[in-house]
Amino acid sequence: MKLVVLGANGRTGRLVVQEALALGETVTAVMRPSANRPSIQHSQLNVLLGDPCDPKFLATAFEDQDAVISTLGGRSPTRRATSVYFRSADAIVEAASKVELKRIAVTSSALLFPPTRLTDKLLATVVRNVVQSATQMEETLRSANLEVTVGRCGFLTNAAEPKYRAELGSLPVNGTSISRLGLAKFLVDMIREPASGTQIYGVSGPV
Repeated sequence: MKLVVLGANGRTGRLVVQEALALGETVTAVMRPSANRPSIQHSQLNVLLGDPCDPKFLATAFEDQDAVISTLGGRSPTRRATSVYFRSADAIVEAASKVELKRIAVTSSALLFPPTRLTDKLLATVVRNVVQSATQMEETLRSANLEVTVGRCGFLTNAAEPKYRAELGSLPVNGTSISRLGLAKFLVDMIREPASGTQIYGVSGPV
């Protein structure tokens, strides 16, 4: 598989790149020009520098590729930072349509599930920019003629835990957090499987 990874310089994105390469995939790692290049060296790794919210650039990156994984997300809950969710989704849809690429996987927020606890309701209010931007991203992808897997997760940790739980349409019980490694493995596992329309998973670490 020829795979494009958006946000490849991020903490989760780097792990996605490593996991995909370990499984024998050919990876194009997309990152901003100001970002540090990945330290990993691999014969099946290509690095492209550019704006992941620029559809013209993405169309070039997507040419002759099989699938895309996006780990893009706001580094802070501000409106400007979280806008990368929906701005990148707009660019992905436009670029994918130009090169007839269909298979996409993205990360999103577990706060988009109906809240079951008071703390979830309060948190959704505090980080409402995340919720609004991620919702807009998902709606954009859902309305396009694409095969999309969405991984909604809670808090991300740096634990060296590769296992994950994934449940279609809801967050696993007590699934408040997941390691970045587990999320990376989920994304790579899902992108290697066929999909139809938009499938939304809740993803968390093991109990």
